[in-house]
Amino acid sequence: MKDWNIDMIQGMNEDEARAMALDTMQIKGHSVYFVDFGGYFKYSALVFAEGRHIYYANEYELHYTHMNYSRERLHKRFVKILTGKLFTEEEIVGPIRTYDEYRSKSNYLHNYYGMRRENVTIFAINPSANERKAFKQRTASMMYDPVCFAYFDDVAFVEHHVDLDIALEKSWLEHKDDFDVMKSAFISEMYNHEYAINYQGDWDVLSVWGNIEYYRGGPEQELQSYFDQLKFTDTQRRAYLAARKEYLRQANECVD
Repeated sequence: MKDWNIDMIQGMNEDEARAMALDTMQIKGHSVYFVDFGGYFKYSALVFAEGRHIYYANEYELHYTHMNYSRERLHKRFVKILTGKLFTEEEIVGPIRTYDEYRSKSNYLHNYYGMRRENVTIFAINPSANERKAFKQRTASMMYDPVCFAYFDDVAFVEHHVDLDIALEKSWLEHKDDFDVMKSAFISEMYNHEYAINYQGDWDVLSVWGNIEYYRGGPEQELQSYFDQLKFTDTQRRAYLAARKEYLRQANECVD
């Protein structure tokens, strides 16, 4: 059996994935091919949309070997995970119920959707002068997509991608004065930023909601500075304070 590495897997086209698939299924408009690569990656789920390999969304048994799942259970887990991180466009522009749903949809638009077309990313590690020149020449006639930070030849695709992101952000803004939703959102980010042991926890958490200047002063004045910079409503301020109280209570219970 071929000794597969990540570059070889990500380089597969849909015909190759289909030919190797033990099983296939459609998940929210995406074609998913279940392949056994053996070696390190073993049983894997490969995602395609519009004929393009959306390999950042792939799932690999390699990441679950410590759980000793059976093939059947692993298959069910892959389906559940992909159902939660892939979306139809109708879902993207539809209503949002929770912060976690918003984050999942945002992640989909920023990291997966743009892979439906050939593109040139703006990210590079220490590019040389020649590489910077080549990048500038290559992208001169292309359109920049601010959602996924890349250049595309397909102008209509970029415009549609941006429209989807605008619709998603508009749906989320409808919750800015929903106390319970915002409290849950703040708690979620407090966990993401390990708030209980983070010496700049408020700055890290609140930076998710916009660019804020780091405040060097008393803790209460610091928090009010961030609230003011972000133009938080009274509801958002109360929700943050309630979230902090709830998070710290949960953290103390874990220690006890």
